Amino acid sequence: PLAEALTSRPAVSPDCQWATFVRNHDELTLDKLSGSEREEVFAAFGPDESMQLFGRGLRRRLPSMIDGDERVLRMIYSLAFSLPGTPVLFYGEEIGMAENLEIEGRMSVRAPMQWSGERHGGFSTAARARDLCRPVLEDGRFGAQEVNVWRQRRDEGSLLNWFERLIRRRRECPELGFGTLEVLDPGSPSVLAHRCDWQGSTVLALHELSGRKATARLTLDEPDDAETLVDLFGDDELSVAPGEPFDLDLRPYDHRWFRVRRKGHRLAP
Repeated sequence: PLAEALTSRPAVSPDCQWATFVRNHDELTLDKLSGSEREEVFAAFGPDESMQLFGRGLRRRLPSMIDGDERVLRMIYSLAFSLPGTPVLFYGEEIGMAENLEIEGRMSVRAPMQWSGERHGGFSTAARARDLCRPVLEDGRFGAQEVNVWRQRRDEGSLLNWFERLIRRRRECPELGFGTLEVLDPGSPSVLAHRCDWQGSTVLALHELSGRKATARLTLDEPDDAETLVDLFGDDELSVAPGEPFDLDLRPYDHRWFRVRRKGHRLAP
C-alpha cells in the first residue's frame, strides 16, 4: 500500500512541496478506508470506543497506538523524513507523548506539552489544575513524570536526541526534499526501499515494516560510476558495482539511509 500510494501521487508544480506528517492536531481520519479496513485499524490501534471519534477516526497519538515501542516509532518517523517534500512534526511526538483521553473529542491529542516532571508538566505555574487551558497527562507510563523534555535532554540515547539527529541529517540531504523518488523492489514484502536523486546525487533508504529480520536484495543500474554506499546514521560502508545485485540485512523495524558515493568523489565531513 505504501509503494502504491507513493507511485500514484499526482505531480506537483516545481514551486510547490508535499507536506508529509505522521500525526497532526486532529483525529487520525480513516474515511478513505473501506469498512473492513477501518475495523481492522480500530481493532489494532483503538479498540475501545473512547479512543475513536465520529466512527471514522482515532483520537490517539502514535506512541500510545504502538504501545510505546520506540523501534516502531523511530522507523515510522525515519520513513516520513526520508520522503520527498517537507516533513511536519507535531509537538510532543519528539519525546513520545501520548494523548489524554480525559479531554473531549479531537482535543485529546492537544494536551499541554510535557516540559518536565514538575507540577503541570512544567507547562504552567498555575496554582490549580482547573486553571490550565487543558489538563496535563500527569500519571502513568506516558505521564509527564516519565515522559518529558527535561529528562530526555540529559539522556544521550533518548528519543528527543534521536529526533535532533534525524532532523539534522534530513537537512543535510537535499536529495530527499527536492529529488525524484523511485520505489525499488527489494525482494522482500516487508521492506520498503526507495531512492531519491537530485542534481547528480543519490540517497537510498530502506525500512523494515513487519518486525522480523529481512534481507533486501537491490541493484543500482544508475549511476554507472557508483562505488560505495555510505551509512548516514552509522559507520558502515558497502562496496557496490553498477548492475550487480547486493544484499542488505535488516533488523526488525530497521531503518537505514545511505548516500551513493561515486568513483573519485569524497563526502563532506
